[in-house]
Amino acid sequence: MVRLNVLLGLALPLLFSLGLTGCGKSSSSDSGTPAAAAPATGNMTGTGKEAADAVMAEIKNHWASNADGWITARVSGSAYAPDHFLRELREITVADVQPDDLSDSDKLNGIDWSGSVTFKQTPAREAGDPGMALDGLSNPSVNRQKGQWCQWVDWQPDPVRIQKTKGQWQIDEDTWLLRGTLPAAQDYANAGVQ
Repeated sequence: MVRLNVLLGLALPLLFSLGLTGCGKSSSSDSGTPAAAAPATGNMTGTGKEAADAVMAEIKNHWASNADGWITARVSGSAYAPDHFLRELREITVADVQPDDLSDSDKLNGIDWSGSVTFKQTPAREAGDPGMALDGLSNPSVNRQKGQWCQWVDWQPDPVRIQKTKGQWQIDEDTWLLRGTLPAAQDYANAGVQ
């Protein structure tokens, strides 16, 4: 019995570590240029692709493309002491579209489709008024400062909720990707970066 426990104690961590390792290849490009905001890919068709495309069109109203990725201008904090900063994502790429099951009530209320658009993890960084970058939720935790970008950290954007009601797409804008605005020259000047 002791020998079996020892063998299991050695074999399980080995099997676990083999299961967690992958081939080491990344699906992102190594060309040095950011990936474009990508619409629905893979096996998404029909209404799911339409939902992803509608969300990407809305994202482009909040994020501007540049050489390093996608930038949005944000204001957080209170009205008495607002923090102004720029947030940058290396890429914005749809990973999946997850439809909801519609109830009879949903259908009677004119909801044709409802679901979430999810995104691939991507590097992110910020510059601007001093504070915790990425709402203090990044790992590792980094600080934002005026005049330079903080280090890149891996970030998983929140899904965007969307529904089609009586033929019209409705996007929940109270979500992480849609809270910013297209950056203007003043936003770059306030952050102290180009």
